[in-house]
Amino acid sequence: MPVQRNAAATGAGLVAAGSPGRLIAWVLRLQAGRMAVAVIALAAAAVVHMVLPWFLARIVDEGLIAGDRDALISWSLGMFAVSLVNPLCYMLGYRQMALAEAEVQRRIADSLTDRVSRQTGQEGQRSAAGDMVNLVTGDNQATASMCSTFGHGMMNLIAFVLGTVLVWRIHPSLGITLGLGVVATTLIAGPLLGRLQRRQQDYRQELADLTGQAADVTAGLRVLRGIGGERRFFERYRRQSRRLRDSAYRMTDSSSWVYALQQTVPLAYLASVTWLGARLALSGAISVGELSAAFGYATGLIMYSGSLLGNAHAIVAAHVGAGRLVAALTSADDAPREGGELPPYGDLRDARTGLEARAGKLTVVVAERTAQAAEALGRLAGHGGPDAGVTWGGPPPTRIGAEGTRRQALLLADDDYLFAGTLRDVLNAPHDAAALAALDAACATDVLAQLGGTLDGAVADRGRNLSGGQRQRLMLARALAARPAVLLAMEPTSAVDATTESRIAERLRAARQGSTTVVVSSSPLWLARADHVVRITDAENTGTDGYPAGAARSGGAAVPRAGKGAQ
Repeated sequence: MPVQRNAAATGAGLVAAGSPGRLIAWVLRLQAGRMAVAVIALAAAAVVHMVLPWFLARIVDEGLIAGDRDALISWSLGMFAVSLVNPLCYMLGYRQMALAEAEVQRRIADSLTDRVSRQTGQEGQRSAAGDMVNLVTGDNQATASMCSTFGHGMMNLIAFVLGTVLVWRIHPSLGITLGLGVVATTLIAGPLLGRLQRRQQDYRQELADLTGQAADVTAGLRVLRGIGGERRFFERYRRQSRRLRDSAYRMTDSSSWVYALQQTVPLAYLASVTWLGARLALSGAISVGELSAAFGYATGLIMYSGSLLGNAHAIVAAHVGAGRLVAALTSADDAPREGGELPPYGDLRDARTGLEARAGKLTVVVAERTAQAAEALGRLAGHGGPDAGVTWGGPPPTRIGAEGTRRQALLLADDDYLFAGTLRDVLNAPHDAAALAALDAACATDVLAQLGGTLDGAVADRGRNLSGGQRQRLMLARALAARPAVLLAMEPTSAVDATTESRIAERLRAARQGSTTVVVSSSPLWLARADHVVRITDAENTGTDGYPAGAARSGGAAVPRAGKGAQ
């Protein structure tokens, strides 16, 4: 699917970046077209803004002081016409920056979501809830904001350089004053920004830890109350909150100095240029109009020089966020990926339990413990990590990696999520006919009828406007509409009555004819329609549930046993 390809390509680009600086450069290249338009538009706005005082000087010198009415009107009209360009350029530039920033945020969020889905169920890997919340929100936003920071920064830099040149043209002393101010600001702000970056990194880590604790406490609150550990964990949360508060104070200590410079440095520019310009005007070195222009330039430089310091502050935040994103996504992709595309035919086998899904057949799995069967299907679906022990085809069998299985197998679990949207969007079928066929195969046409008899009917988040049985059948229809090479279903009819279950079993068998399908169920209705039945047991319990040791029978076919130590 296009979205999946974009997410994969984006994730590859993020990982390939390797460092915060390269990631920021990658973000800007990703939106190069929009950023080029934004920079050109904002540069034009900055030029217009800094040129207006030049018009003001002409109005004063050639119109007011010279008493030339025609010059006064013509220069005033020219200033008005040029000023109209400014808001148009601002609107165009800000729009492009906002679109670029939103697109970058979406792509990074897709990559993080893809990372979580790859880690789901993998042994030894777990995405901390607090860390993911902060990555998707704070760090993602800070990194994507580099689009706006870059556009603003280029505008501020162009305006500041142009303003300094124009002030220099009025009198070199004024230009030298501004140049010395820039050097002094750099020498003061540089160390402050370095300290701010370190403290922001500490703060973001403390925030992620605290958010993770909050998520863990909330998820296990009932258990904590049951064992009397609620007070202990809340006290631990309070201690972490205090550490976060102290870290925030340390960060704002450096940040406040940067903000102070952002306010005081522009005022120092204005005061210096105004004082020096007034003395030059009194000595006759510059005219009154040029003094007015110098004051106008200095007023513009107040805004742009302050914004440049704000841009430096934003770059520090973006660098911290980008570093956390690179670390998170790189850790998810460090493990080598085995295998490639799977062959279209061959038996899929889980070495740990001996569960074998025969190619092109309907395999029904009977398990003494549902959790054991769920773990086995998870491994077959590619969620068992690099050492899951899953083999495909044979002879000889080919050991494959998790990435290979995930491209071919679809796992249907009872806790799958139904997102809000139209019935067409939920099913995600290639065309409407396929969507209707999937609903029919899953005996879910009553869902269609309940939603107005149209695929445009609205499904609420988590399917809240449907019954439990309807939700289960809709999830089955969605899985069938995907037409995976291997369908792995965990108790897909546990919430329906026997009559409906019988129809679903019959229709699913027909719909999946020639495709590999595995269903975990102990229902006789599924067993009667199975091409192959596998029983998963603990070795010590083998043969205790009515199946003869070593083999079971269903539909007249011998059924090999799968279990610990099974041969």
